[in-house]
Amino acid sequence: MISKYVNSIKNIARPDEHIADKILRININRVFYLSVVSALARIFSIISFVSKSPTEYINENIWRFGIIVSHATYLVLLIILCILSYKQKKSDRPGFLTIATLYVAVVLILLFSVVIASIDQLVTPSITPFIIACISIGVIFLIRPLHTLLIFASGYIIYHFAIGIVQADLFILLSNRINGFTSIILGIFLSFVLWKSNVENLQLKEHILFQQKELEDKNKELEHLATHDSLTGLINRRFFEEKALQEILRIKRYGEGSCLFLLLDIDNFKCINDKYGHPAGDKVLQSVASILKTQLREIDIVSRIGGEEFAIILVNLDAKAGEIVAETLRNSIEKEIITIDGQEINITVSIGITFIDNSIDSYEEVYAYADKALYVAKAKGKNQIDIELKQ
Repeated sequence: MISKYVNSIKNIARPDEHIADKILRININRVFYLSVVSALARIFSIISFVSKSPTEYINENIWRFGIIVSHATYLVLLIILCILSYKQKKSDRPGFLTIATLYVAVVLILLFSVVIASIDQLVTPSITPFIIACISIGVIFLIRPLHTLLIFASGYIIYHFAIGIVQADLFILLSNRINGFTSIILGIFLSFVLWKSNVENLQLKEHILFQQKELEDKNKELEHLATHDSLTGLINRRFFEEKALQEILRIKRYGEGSCLFLLLDIDNFKCINDKYGHPAGDKVLQSVASILKTQLREIDIVSRIGGEEFAIILVNLDAKAGEIVAETLRNSIEKEIITIDGQEINITVSIGITFIDNSIDSYEEVYAYADKALYVAKAKGKNQIDIELKQ
């Protein structure tokens, strides 16, 4: 139970690299837009303070000058930060410069608030800039918990001593230090909550995407199993019939193009099974399927439609070209030597061919012609081809 809780904390504190990359991209976008808005606010502030006339009070004049210089310096740094973050937004993958830009932005906001709050002590005991900065960092940026602690702790130490340099009233100083410490705690808490919620949301999205991909893969696998023969990897009879019908309808619809339908049967396959066993027969089927896939074009449709019988549609070929292809296949299979238990087996096939044109109305019709041609090829002694055309 404890180890599970510890692992959960580790997963949140140190998420996977791709989630960390997504968080960096979110952060760098926020740095860019915050830099733009803050730069405009600094310009407005500088104009407001410059337009204010000097007073007879030295502290107010020092305060005014300090505010103008601080805002002007911050404006220059914001412009640089804006340029850096814009370039990082366009990069393909977050890197060291992206991380550096983020932490420079966070530290800059915190230090600027310390400077402004310290200068403000010349005219007011308020530490509003520091409070706003702590809350802003906590709710805007996604920072790792350990880094959050280090940044806020370092920021408070600087604030603690900086505020003491300017504020002479010990009671106000104590109050400001306590309020500053409270702001730091609030910033840390908000940062932790924001980090945890965003990491968990991203992890949940990743998990959902993973499940969706897994489901898609399973569906593809099921679809493949439903449409393909598991032994040879060729499409099965049902799927082949669908594709054959599509070709028939295409030819009838457009009145052009033609296909060759080949019915291929392994000669004496039962004898191979009886003599060498079914594993040997499976190997023979796989060898024949491999030859068909290797020698035929990608657009051709090849299927094992059952037992030792294969069906092929040669797309956009006429009878003469189809006869050449069939003879090439027959010859290649005849030359194939299959070794089983140290014994070499030669196999042959018989092939029946028919022509698909716009006179063919159904798959059953074209199959009947090819089957008739195959029967003739077998009757003539096997290991040969025969053509049967619709009269």
